[in-house]
Amino acid sequence: MTSSPPYIGQLAAKESQFCPLAALSKWPYRFIAQPDQGLIDKAFFASGEFRKRGWTLYYIHTLLPSEGKPLILVPAEEVQALFDEILHDLKLIVSFPKKNREPGFLLSFTEEGIPRPQYLGRLDQNHSLDDMEALIPRQKHVQYQPARPHDRSFKAFREKMEAAVEATRRKARAQREKKKKERIGVKQSWCEQMKRAQCYLGVRPRVNPRMRDPVADPDVPPRELERAIKRYNLAQSTELPDLDLTLPAPFPFLTNVVFLCVDVEAYEKEPRPVTEIGISILDTNDLVDLAPGYRGANWMEKIRSRHFRITETAHLHNSEFVTGCADRFEFGESEFCSINEAPQVVASCFRPPYCAPSSNVSADADANGQGEEEIPKRQLILVGHDTQTDIRYLRKIGYDVANLSNLVEALDTGKLWCAWKHEYQPPSLGSILVELELGNDAAYTLQALIGLIISARKNPPNYESQRQFTDRAEREARDRAKESADEWAVADQEGGDGGPPKPLVSLGWEDQPAVLNTKKQASAEKKKTSSARVAKETPGEEKKDVMSYGTAAERAAAARKEEEAREVRKKKQQEEEEQWEAADSVPNPEDTEQGSVNEKDEPGKENDPT
Repeated sequence: MTSSPPYIGQLAAKESQFCPLAALSKWPYRFIAQPDQGLIDKAFFASGEFRKRGWTLYYIHTLLPSEGKPLILVPAEEVQALFDEILHDLKLIVSFPKKNREPGFLLSFTEEGIPRPQYLGRLDQNHSLDDMEALIPRQKHVQYQPARPHDRSFKAFREKMEAAVEATRRKARAQREKKKKERIGVKQSWCEQMKRAQCYLGVRPRVNPRMRDPVADPDVPPRELERAIKRYNLAQSTELPDLDLTLPAPFPFLTNVVFLCVDVEAYEKEPRPVTEIGISILDTNDLVDLAPGYRGANWMEKIRSRHFRITETAHLHNSEFVTGCADRFEFGESEFCSINEAPQVVASCFRPPYCAPSSNVSADADANGQGEEEIPKRQLILVGHDTQTDIRYLRKIGYDVANLSNLVEALDTGKLWCAWKHEYQPPSLGSILVELELGNDAAYTLQALIGLIISARKNPPNYESQRQFTDRAEREARDRAKESADEWAVADQEGGDGGPPKPLVSLGWEDQPAVLNTKKQASAEKKKTSSARVAKETPGEEKKDVMSYGTAAERAAAARKEEEAREVRKKKQQEEEEQWEAADSVPNPEDTEQGSVNEKDEPGKENDPT
């Protein structure tokens, strides 16, 4: 007498053991070292071999609040059959991972009163995993409803499901840890940049590393301890006094630097010749004993600017893509110079008297720095809002800012904004200027610098309002948001002065961090794909709705995917909103090794058979 074939939803035998399908698909890449990994991959996993052998699928609802989808399992005897074939064909002895290394790889469900896996079907070349998952009944229609589980058994089941889900996500977790470290590094560099900028303008003191902590100093009398602690906290920049904008800067200007900003305009059509060069200078020597005024207005009046138009291209005016305004310089009279004179003219602005007006541009160029040896070089700080393009155009006319021996670092107003607002995407310069009530033109970059530095000291991030906002956020996004908040806690520690300036060479004008370029590349690829699609469509062709065709199972699967995509977008938005909550607090040391995977154990994305 033959037994009837299993049906969808049929319970597995109580003594059966299972492995998560996703964890099995990554097994050789995580647990087998080279060169054996490559042999197993080629013979049993790559190029569709994993699905070709066929797998019996079971599913189980994890009952975890963070997991909406059931967990897909395969019988352990089929996994053992795979291991036996590897031994027979490749003469390699392999086995299940040890329980202490991966507790969620081999699962049993022998406890009383807990759910058991249910039969789903066969995964092979003719049926995709999405097709199979579409057959799973919704949880409210699950056939098996266990009796009220014993507390101890149910707790063990939950732990087992958490371990199984973790086994399927180990690769993603390792990648998240790597990206998290990268994001922390980027955010930390922005926060340090803001602190150094405040030191340059005398609104934050330079840290005194030699001062001892009075709490640990037995020579400090008890009656002097409170005042000693205040002096120590001030020296470490952990407690700063309120900034009075009606008084001069409370601390010395760090190294008495000169801020310089370059704005290069080019013609909108190829070969895009340079048409204008704008240069602005802020000398901190001009700010000594001068109160900043409301939002730094008094300091902004000390900015000196010059505007040069290239004689050979003065007849070119942008109008097709952008509207040119070469004849509307608001900070003085425009000056003309030839393209050959431009490098010397630019260089003259970076030497004393630093962008002071001249009636004879050619004379400035001919002087070529006479008497420069008698004047000590001042340290220069390049300021811009994504200045890579301007630097490239200056190089195009024969002047490289990076070659200045006294250029100590570059400050980016977009990154300073992110450090102040605890945001990850820099806004446009116009948006920053509107927020600071300064205007909406790129000529105000140095004013934006002053406004950002003053505003960040006067109005630090409002953590209380952010906390109230995150309390109203979706509960399901809190774990991911906490991870981002922990990043800022490590990146923006209390106190400090930003450390030494970062040399221009180390900033990598040509090679920006991959973490910052990912969205730009994705956006460019999306536009490229969209343009190609539109080019192929006829003028009257209408786009098909993905939900308007296909079988009922396909439409149901598409609807679920669309819903999951919306949830992912919501979680990403909440992650950025909540990540600032603990950014300036003392960081919690965490074990960065937890959950990490060795490089040799990392499976490549292209090797994931599912």
